[in-house]
Amino acid sequence: MKRKLLYISILLLAILTLGSCNKRCRCIKYNQSADYFTPEELSSQGKTCSEMRFMSGLATQRYSVCEWVYNE
Repeated sequence: MKRKLLYISILLLAILTLGSCNKRCRCIKYNQSADYFTPEELSSQGKTCSEMRFMSGLATQRYSVCEWVYNE
């Protein structure tokens, strides 16, 4: 019985490990449409997810909210 439980635990761990978890920054516009950015795109722009709300060099907001989402 312990061996069966061990095999099931290993199988579940393998499934969870192999399942992809995509972290993306979701920015929602004021018209409720959304733009998504990968961590690589954010780092190339030199911004964090929360900083994407504002246009570059301006204090004007482009998005109503920017947040991290997983597997969406």
